[in-house]
Amino acid sequence: MPEDFYQKVAEGRKDGYKAINKFGFNGVIASGVTADIWSHGQTGGVLIWVAPTAARTHTIASTDADDTSGGNGARTVKVYGLTSWDLTETSETVTMNTASPPVTTNSYVIIHRMKVITSGGAVAAGVNQGVITATATGDATVTAQIEIGEGQTEMAIYGIPSIETLYIGEMGLTMNKAGGAAGLIDVDLHVNQEPDSQLKSFIHKHHIGLITVGTSAITVPFHPPKAIAGPAIIKMQATSSASSLSVSGWFNGVVKTN
Repeated sequence: MPEDFYQKVAEGRKDGYKAINKFGFNGVIASGVTADIWSHGQTGGVLIWVAPTAARTHTIASTDADDTSGGNGARTVKVYGLTSWDLTETSETVTMNTASPPVTTNSYVIIHRMKVITSGGAVAAGVNQGVITATATGDATVTAQIEIGEGQTEMAIYGIPSIETLYIGEMGLTMNKAGGAAGLIDVDLHVNQEPDSQLKSFIHKHHIGLITVGTSAITVPFHPPKAIAGPAIIKMQATSSASSLSVSGWFNGVVKTN
């Protein structure tokens, strides 16, 4: 039986390829609001995600004192991102400190994932007791955020350097709405094709929508895969037609070294 290509990539057995699964969640999107699909993007937060204006160190801080070395919550957090639009992804692990929040050793042009590595094992709220943020030095903007108890970021946002190409195999979304009239959600796949020179201009690469009361989901496969050459920022963005909608969005694919 032939081996599955994607399985081999996921196992690290295909040189020059790596698998990605990016997913995000917005707990509450108000009527008429447009928001990027990331943990900090819900109504009351920062609706539109913003990249650092240049390579920046980031302060990794929590809203709860238990997220600290030796505490009941998150003790160490791993940060993933790009230090340049010409270099592949790198990562580092920081030790949480309530009294003096750690600052990353690396300077990042984008952080697109954070994950709790070790924790105190408290069960009340999960691995992290507070909201953990990565705030860009100088810009004072939040580049990534872990919600309470989630253990990792939920951000449908990803950065690709100039030496790589992302091939998106599928994207999808799930919408939840409690009772009442049907709600409509429109979701776009956006790409910034020149993040090395400007950060705010995104073009539309795909559009999907759902209308429902309750829970509804859709997955859209791409055959052939949708190719996004780096440097680029890829993100998903949602627009709601009704109050109190929650939405999850994701895209999967492989990254190939050029």
